[in-house]
Amino acid sequence: MSGELSVRLTDVFDTAVEGKRGIRLIDVGSDHGHLALHALKTGAASEVICTDIHEAPAQRTERCLAEAGFSQVSKTFCTDGLQGIHILPGDVIVMAGLGGNNMIDIMKEVIPRTGEEVLSEVTWCLQPQKSAELIREFLSFECFAILEEKVSAERGFYYPILKTTYDGVRRELTPREKFYGPVLVRKFKENDPSVIEYFLRLDDRYKIRARGDMEVRKMLEDLK
Repeated sequence: MSGELSVRLTDVFDTAVEGKRGIRLIDVGSDHGHLALHALKTGAASEVICTDIHEAPAQRTERCLAEAGFSQVSKTFCTDGLQGIHILPGDVIVMAGLGGNNMIDIMKEVIPRTGEEVLSEVTWCLQPQKSAELIREFLSFECFAILEEKVSAERGFYYPILKTTYDGVRRELTPREKFYGPVLVRKFKENDPSVIEYFLRLDDRYKIRARGDMEVRKMLEDLK
């Protein structure tokens, strides 16, 4: 297998790694293992851990990494999220293609069993397929700083990507920041073209959602 990444996964990888070398990368929901394989091939990671809740994808990932000669520096687990995985300082954890609620459940399991001194040295890169507003609200309440947000455009779809780490400071997002993203709001004001296009899509989506969601309706009314 080539391990070549899609546009979306390339953007996730670049956001997660950002020039780092020799990290331990943990890919949750690894599917075919392409992200982990790319991290090892480029030297961004010296070790990878991959997890998938389903046995077949976990086996695909394990086979992909073994065929590329990385058996000694990779481990694949069939598990729910990060259950059974010991988090270490310096880890970069990627969750891409999962729903926001799923990501929240995974982090809720990890946070209580991982000390603050370790959490503060772990980087999370999250690409939720849906409910990005819920993961932003959760992160802010649980004292995680949203360091970066990007938008990945692939085949007519737009995917938000968040980079976050624990810093012990609880925050309260404005409705605009919750639903559009605090960093993306800033980039929108700076006329980032990809963010402008993404926000136009969100505007249309939220106008429909506002018919049955009072929180979204009030947010849109306040923006007028």
